[in-house]
Amino acid sequence: MNRTGETALWYWRRTRRLTSVLLLLWFAFNLGAAWYAEALNSLDVGGVPLGFLLLSTISPLLFTAIATIYAILINRWERQARWRDDRTP
Repeated sequence: MNRTGETALWYWRRTRRLTSVLLLLWFAFNLGAAWYAEALNSLDVGGVPLGFLLLSTISPLLFTAIATIYAILINRWERQARWRDDRTP
């Protein structure tokens, strides 16, 4: 396999792994919070039921953090892949 093919394989394996891990994290958090929302609502944080707080506030913040992490890592890996590519000056 040529160097460009190795770079592409390296890039796509890392991208696929990152996407899978971050989607699993997002899915597990949201499913868990929704599944246990009634039990979590028995706990209050500042007068707000915890289940509501997790799903209305923390979930969008987690999504934003996941999207930011994804963007930062993908940009870094794309720069590394370009450096490894022989065609790039």
